[in-house]
Amino acid sequence: MRKSTQALMGTASLLAVVTGFQVGANATPSASFSPIPTTPTTDPTPTVTPTTPSPTGTPTTDPTTTPKPTKTPTKTPTPKPTKKPTPPPSSTVSHTSSPVNYRYGTVQLTVTKTGSSITSINLDQAGATNGRASSFPYLVQLAINAQSGSFDTSMLSGATYSVNAFMSAFNDALAQF
Repeated sequence: MRKSTQALMGTASLLAVVTGFQVGANATPSASFSPIPTTPTTDPTPTVTPTTPSPTGTPTTDPTTTPKPTKTPTKTPTPKPTKKPTPPPSSTVSHTSSPVNYRYGTVQLTVTKTGSSITSINLDQAGATNGRASSFPYLVQLAINAQSGSFDTSMLSGATYSVNAFMSAFNDALAQF
């Protein structure tokens, strides 16, 4: 009886751990979470609302008085906007990686940068067998979003060799900048 209870509890514990790991691995961060506290954008100076005194007696109006004209505001000259110097155009540079041969094919990339940001990644060679090439568009998008040679690929399963070959080719192209 004890051995069967231990085996049952061990199996249940293992199932709970595996399920928790899978749920945690597939979790995506919330877009609304910000680790930086936000401060209100209100003006810290107190605002005083002007109040008008209420009349204490009945107002008397003199029909012979004429209202005094108010001064017309004079226009102040508006300053002319100054021209901002235009920055020099950012140069667009592309570099091609060396072909990376791996177990299921060959990967070669061309990375294009405008200024200091990666603007496009073209797959010159993206050979992979049995549907493994379907990971490459995701990797391209992840690399462009990360703007660096290191990014999280944990959501891609079953494509370890393809991911490693892509990363090797991508880092080779980035090293040429």
